[in-house]
Amino acid sequence: MNSKNPPNSLPVSVHEVASWIGAEVVIPEGGKLNANSTIETLAPLQRAGAGDLSFLTSGSYEKFLPETGATAVIVSPAFAKAVAPCVLLVHKNPYWAFAVVASRLVESPKPAQAISPHAYVDPTAKIANGVVIYPGAYIGPGAEIGEGTEIRANVVIEHGCKVGRNCTIHAGTVIGADGFGFAPGPGGIAKVPQIGIVVIEDDVEIGACSTIDRAAFDATTIKNGAKLDSHVHVGHNCTVGESAMICGMSAMAGSSSLGKGAILAGHTGVINHVEVGAGVVVAAFSVMTKSNLPPGQYAGIPAVPLADWRKQQVLARKLPELEKRIRELEKLLKNPLEDPLEK
Repeated sequence: MNSKNPPNSLPVSVHEVASWIGAEVVIPEGGKLNANSTIETLAPLQRAGAGDLSFLTSGSYEKFLPETGATAVIVSPAFAKAVAPCVLLVHKNPYWAFAVVASRLVESPKPAQAISPHAYVDPTAKIANGVVIYPGAYIGPGAEIGEGTEIRANVVIEHGCKVGRNCTIHAGTVIGADGFGFAPGPGGIAKVPQIGIVVIEDDVEIGACSTIDRAAFDATTIKNGAKLDSHVHVGHNCTVGESAMICGMSAMAGSSSLGKGAILAGHTGVINHVEVGAGVVVAAFSVMTKSNLPPGQYAGIPAVPLADWRKQQVLARKLPELEKRIRELEKLLKNPLEDPLEK
C-alpha cells in the first residue's frame, strides 16, 4: 500500500477497511456491530468511541479491549477470540495494517498549491510536478528534488544534493552540510574539502532537525524506502540501505554503512568504517564496533549478540558478591587453616 494514496471519502465501512489490508473480519459473540458498521476516524484503544478504529499489538493494552468504545480494532491472531464489544480485524501484522489504514483515512494539511509572492525562486530553477516546498526552506544551486516530494519548513538542501521521488523531509533538517573532515598537523588543524554530495533515493522520510553530511568524495547515500527519525546524524560517505530505519538521537560516523532492513534503535552509534549488515537490529544506547555481523539483535557497548549481553548484565549485578567471595578465597589461600566462611 502506498502511503501517498489520497484518503478515501469518509465514513467507510469496516468491510472496506478490511479489504485494504486483507484482514479477517471477526464479530465477537453478542456484538452489536458488524462489517457494515462505519469508520470515521482513528483513536487509541482506551479512548475510542463510536466510529473510531483502533489497534492492539501489546498484551499490556489487552485490558482495554473488553471495555473499548471503538467500532473496530485491528488485532493479531492471538486476540482473534478475545471478548470485545467491537468488530475485530485480524491481521498478522496489526501495527503495519493500522499504518496502512491511517494513511488512507487521514490527510495532513497541505499549503496552497501556488508559489508565494514572498518566495524567491531563481529564474533558472525547474520545479517538478507535485513538489511542495514549505516556508523558510532553502534549496541550493544545482540541487534536485523529485516528483511528489515534500520539503517542510526551514529545511536546508545544500548545493548539488539530490532528493528522489515521494520523499518527506521534515522541518529543520539539513541535507548536505560539510562532513566533519579535519586533519591535525604541525601547522594546526587543516580542513579536508568536502566535495561530494548527498543522494537521497525514492520513498525516504527524514524526521525533524536531522543532519545528513555531504561526502568528502562521491556521495553520502540514503537508499530507497529508508526511514530516519528526528535528531539523527549521518556522517560523510555513509550509506543507509533500503528500508533501513534509524531512531532518534542515533548517529553514524563517517564511511559507516547500514544494510538493507537494518534498524538502529534510539541513541545508538556506529563507529567510522563499520558495516552494519542487512537485518541487524541494534538495541537502544548501544554502539556497533564490528562489521558484517550476521542478522540478529545486538546490544551493549561494544554491541554483542543480545543473548550474550543479557548474560553480561546478570553477571554485572553479581559483581559485588563475587568480589567478596574472591577476597575471602584469597584470605583462605594465605591462611589455609583459617576458614573465613565460619566468621
